[in-house]
Amino acid sequence: MFGLPILGLVLVGILIIVFSPTVRLVALALDPAALAAFFAIQALILIWRLLAVASSLFDPTLPKMNRRDLVPLVLIAIVVVVPQVYAGYATNVAREVTDQIVPHEPDTVGAWQPNAYAQGPSSRDFDFPSSAPSPSASASPEVPRQNVLVIGVDQGIGRNTFLTDTMIVISLDPVAETVSMMSIPRDMVDVPLPDGRSYRGKINGLLSYARHHPKDFPGSDGTGHDVLMGALGTLLGLKIDYFAQVNLGGFVRVVDSLGGVDVDVADGFCDPTYDEYGFSNGFSISAGRHHLNGNQALAFARVRKAAGESDFTRAARQQEVLSGIREAVKSGGFLRDPIGFMKAVGKTVLTNVPRDVVPGIADIATRVGRASTYRAVITHPLVRSGYDSRGSIQLPNVDGIRALAATLFTLSGTAPPAKYQVPRSSGRVSGSGVGTCKPAATPHPTPKPTPKPTATPDSTSKPTPKPSVTPKPTATAAPTPPPTPDPTATPDPTATPGPTPEPTPVASST
Repeated sequence: MFGLPILGLVLVGILIIVFSPTVRLVALALDPAALAAFFAIQALILIWRLLAVASSLFDPTLPKMNRRDLVPLVLIAIVVVVPQVYAGYATNVAREVTDQIVPHEPDTVGAWQPNAYAQGPSSRDFDFPSSAPSPSASASPEVPRQNVLVIGVDQGIGRNTFLTDTMIVISLDPVAETVSMMSIPRDMVDVPLPDGRSYRGKINGLLSYARHHPKDFPGSDGTGHDVLMGALGTLLGLKIDYFAQVNLGGFVRVVDSLGGVDVDVADGFCDPTYDEYGFSNGFSISAGRHHLNGNQALAFARVRKAAGESDFTRAARQQEVLSGIREAVKSGGFLRDPIGFMKAVGKTVLTNVPRDVVPGIADIATRVGRASTYRAVITHPLVRSGYDSRGSIQLPNVDGIRALAATLFTLSGTAPPAKYQVPRSSGRVSGSGVGTCKPAATPHPTPKPTPKPTATPDSTSKPTPKPSVTPKPTATAAPTPPPTPDPTATPDPTATPGPTPEPTPVASST
């Protein structure tokens, strides 16, 4: 009687986990109503199991308990109470994470929309038009797209700035069940604003500027998120009311809690100057499909100084990492450490997406795969490089950018052109493909041979005599005459001596 209800609940839970998309389960964990229901179910289960234990302990037909029953009672308490306590703890963690990620009443409820055209205070940070802008007409489909601005903010150690170096507009088409992504260059300037002005500074500093100068944006909520969404929405001709801000340092914890992510690397690269988050000797990665941990995924998404790499190629890699995270969540990677995953997300992500909207978005996202994802990066010729008092900048071709946005963010139910479709996976995962990347050693010059020492003239020194060479004997010019048979005559003492005959010349041995 007591066991069957519990077994029935366990079976229902298994069926829900097996047949429900994992992303949907994550969304339910962020739904306050679902969390409250789960708390109530946990309390009922605990009460029911305690009653089951009591029915046995106090059964009058059984012997009374004694000291020997203490150990079994402790084991029973552990088996009954600990699982319910853990489940309650996990539910409470989910509730706290939900409050951190999605406040009950978020400060930003949508993009900045000035009440009327009015130029703000005169400032060198803005360009003013000659007349009020005329709003552009846009189609309003019955089931509109869900557009979210993903903002990457680097708040790592040693950084005092708040720059949105990563800006990716992600749009979900609930009808065609596709996802479109577009990356915005961080150095873009002269971005149009909803009130007709244009922001002269770099777009990655607009959020911080709006936060510190709210009077320049009448009607703004003061967070800066609404102004940035309004500016990028005006640039793209798109209505953007939701944002998700990601701290790049916490990004490492999220990826690690998922057990890593799989990414496709189109072109390998090597950056010997990268010295961040676990890499002190540079970072390199080879082409192919790889499985990356948190530090590796962050380096892959941040490197831009390698040969052949830039802010534009980095933006494409960041989109690939986001796709990898989505696939890791979709495949249930968070189940390996659900509490660690929820805590990491709570410390990393901040959004204004309403809680009641999250489950619907997640439900559609589970049906969107790699083949239904379309990506683009705003790059040349839609932006033109320049340099002035603002530093290195990217000057936008606003009309061209809007044309690209219209092509990528189509009306609901219409897929974008195939050329923007994410390429198929390059194959099976082959390790991480990651290594260090020290700069090449500087070759040392070849040493010149040491010249022979020359003798210094000295009046007291004598030159070293050359060693004498023993001459080899050589044949004489004439052969030695044979001995004379006649004896030599005895000299006459009285005879007058004649001239001494000259010796026969003999060839010298030298």
